[in-house]
Amino acid sequence: MADGLVGVHAYWQVSRSHPRGYRQFVALTWLLSILSWQRHAGPMELFADEPTIEWLDSMGHLQHYDRVTRLDDTGLDDRYDRAACFALPKLLALERHPTAVLVDTDAYLLAPLRLTGPGSHFAHLESGDVDFYAGLRALSNPAGVDLPDNLDVVGNTSLFRAADAGLARRISAAGLAFLAHNPTTPGRDVHLHMTVAEQVLATHLTLRAGAPMVNIFGALWRFGHGWLGAPPAYGHLWHVKRAEAAADVVVAFQGLRQHLVAVYGVDDERIRSALRRA
Repeated sequence: MADGLVGVHAYWQVSRSHPRGYRQFVALTWLLSILSWQRHAGPMELFADEPTIEWLDSMGHLQHYDRVTRLDDTGLDDRYDRAACFALPKLLALERHPTAVLVDTDAYLLAPLRLTGPGSHFAHLESGDVDFYAGLRALSNPAGVDLPDNLDVVGNTSLFRAADAGLARRISAAGLAFLAHNPTTPGRDVHLHMTVAEQVLATHLTLRAGAPMVNIFGALWRFGHGWLGAPPAYGHLWHVKRAEAAADVVVAFQGLRQHLVAVYGVDDERIRSALRRA
């Protein structure tokens, strides 16, 4: 698809062991994310390190991208722990692709998407009135990055486009500085620093710039409560990947497989081949 919204998958290999069933679930989700974006929005590009590119190529996924750019990770491991900074390539992509839409590899569209109007576009919003997002200025922050103490809402960046290229680059620089040398804060959630670098700073700097925050699907999430109103009209499978109940993963896996065959015409042998290599 030559026209439309440019989407970017940004990823690097995280050094941790996942069971094969998890990798297979990721493989199906990843393929659906590519195909659904191309059908409903525009071209999809990949910005990833060499091990990720090789893995996607081995499954046959790489051929579906409209463009592939290799992430030069030289020296990054000296400053960032990959497990703690699992979404760091999204910050790098904001610098390299400042006008594109960042798309999580476990997010997929269910209908045509067009982003209209000014402002930063977020997949949905999350309530800031929860312990997870409280007292942000108390976090370990050796770089002295400007943080809000709290926010009424935080933009979810499973789909994200900054209001303009300058803002995208400011979010990138602030997030990379905040994560440098892997600061941690005792007693706080282990994922919080990455979430601040990725989502809180995107929200905070958008507001500081006086730009609107656009809630793409008009949905609001609150930790511990779920959706406050109707859920968004797109798929985002992060919660399933973290599910403790194996039955939930199995149900989602079968649904993904059926969706790829019925909606996108993916041959079942193509799916079986990818699963063997996942």
